Amino acid sequence: MKERILYADILRVAAIFLVITIHIISRDFDLYAIDSYQWQMLNVYDSFARMSVPLFFMMSGLFFLDPKRTFSIKKFYKKNVFRLVTVFIFWSALYSLIFIWNEYRTFNSEVWSIMVEAFKEGHFHLWFLFRMIEIYVMIPFLRKIAEDKKIILYVIVFCFYIGFILPSYHEFPVSSTVTFAERGINLDITFGYVGYFFAGYYLAHYDLKKWLKTGIYLLGLAGLMITIIITSSESLKQGKHYDIPYEYLTPNVFFMSIAAFLLAKERLNPKNVKTQFKRVLSELSTYSFGIYLIHVLIIFLIWKTGVTTLFTTPILSIPLLTLLIFCISYVCVKAMAQLPFIKRFIL
Repeated sequence: MKERILYADILRVAAIFLVITIHIISRDFDLYAIDSYQWQMLNVYDSFARMSVPLFFMMSGLFFLDPKRTFSIKKFYKKNVFRLVTVFIFWSALYSLIFIWNEYRTFNSEVWSIMVEAFKEGHFHLWFLFRMIEIYVMIPFLRKIAEDKKIILYVIVFCFYIGFILPSYHEFPVSSTVTFAERGINLDITFGYVGYFFAGYYLAHYDLKKWLKTGIYLLGLAGLMITIIITSSESLKQGKHYDIPYEYLTPNVFFMSIAAFLLAKERLNPKNVKTQFKRVLSELSTYSFGIYLIHVLIIFLIWKTGVTTLFTTPILSIPLLTLLIFCISYVCVKAMAQLPFIKRFIL
C-alpha cells in the first residue's frame, strides 16, 4: 500500500465528521430555546466543528504546494480541475432536481427557471467546490511562492489581514461561504482561503519553536472559547441565533484550525501503527470527498422520516446521528464508486 501521511488521513476523516455535525445542528437550532441547555450544547458542538472546512483547505495546501512533488499543469487541469467541474455539474443538478421537486411537486416554466438558478448557484454546501476551483487554478502560481519560506510567512500574514481581520472588523458584509456565482468575485474571501492553504503547507513542512507551538495551542483554545461565549451571549442578547463567530474566515476559527492541525501533526503521527488500521483509515479518507457531497441528501432523507436531535439529549443525539449519517453516506459512496466513470468524475 502506498505510504500515506497518517495524521492527514485522520484529519480528513475527522473533518468530514465535523462537517456532518454542523449540518445536523443547523437544521435543529430553532427547535430549542436559546436559554436552554440543549441550545447551548448545540452551540458548543457547532463551535468546535467550525475547524472542519479550514482543515480541508489546509490539507490541500499540504499536498499541492509541495515543490518536491511532481507537478504537471496540463495533467493537473485535466485531472483535478476538470474533476471538480464535473462533480459540481452532477451534484448541483441532482440537488436542484430533488429539492425543487420536494418544494413545488410539479414542473412548469416557472419551476424550471427556479431550478436552473438553483443549479447555477449550487446547493448550500457546494460552495466548497467553487472555492476549491478558484484556488486550484492558482496553484501553479502558488507553488512558486511555496518555494521560499519567508515569502510563505509574508503571504500568510497578508492573507490573515485581508481575509480575516478586515471582514471580521466589518462583521462580514458577505458570508465566508458566498461564491462568485452569487455575488461575483470577493478577493477578501479568496485571500482568506489561500491563507489556510499556505498555513497547512507551512505547518506540515517546517518545525516550530516550542514557545510558538504553545502560543498557537493557547490561541486555539482561546478561539474555541470565544466562539462559544460570543455566540451564546449575543444570541441571548438579540433573541435570535447570532452566528458571525462561526464564519470560517474569523480569527477565532483560524486559530482553532491551525492549532488542531499542529496538534495532529505532533501527536497523531506514530511510527508503529497496525496495517489494518491504516487500511481502514485510508479507505475512509479516500471516500471523504464523496461523503461530503452526499451527506446533505442523507440528512434530508432521514429528517423526512421525522428523526431529529430531539430523540434524546443533544449530548448523545448529535454524535449518534453524525455517526449514522457518516456510515450511510460511506456505504452509498462506496457502492457508487464501483462504477469507474462515477468514481473518476462524480466522487
